[in-house]
Amino acid sequence: MSSPGAGHGRPRLHRRPRIRSPPDPAAFEADLRRMLADRLDVAGRLERRARSRRVRPGSPVPPPRVMIVDGASSTAAVVEVRAHDRPGLLWRIGRALGGHGLQIRAAQVDTLGAEAVDVFYVVDARDRPPADPSVLEAVRTDILKALA
Repeated sequence: MSSPGAGHGRPRLHRRPRIRSPPDPAAFEADLRRMLADRLDVAGRLERRARSRRVRPGSPVPPPRVMIVDGASSTAAVVEVRAHDRPGLLWRIGRALGGHGLQIRAAQVDTLGAEAVDVFYVVDARDRPPADPSVLEAVRTDILKALA
């Protein structure tokens, strides 16, 4: 009796993906309400979760990159973030953008292996792209600080 892959010179490897169950909707709603009422330490919870995840020793983690993509849109500023994926990544980016009074009009969020490649179309309180280049440079700097 031959095993699968016999005669091909290589054993077959089977890997089962680790699938977590979705969050409990009632608990999610309760946490969301506590967060909106400023009674939930989101940063602390995310830090604890990030510490519980392990990066394989010796695995290089590239530093995050933040680029302002000039001319990509006439209706929003385009901010591209490339970083090692981790718990709270989008939350940290969103806080940095919100700290400058910017709103996310649209986003494309992708994960390629362990790396996140996220693009945000942001506007100011008047629903326009920020006009001052120094604001976008400050946004870039603050996102990098948030991801450090």
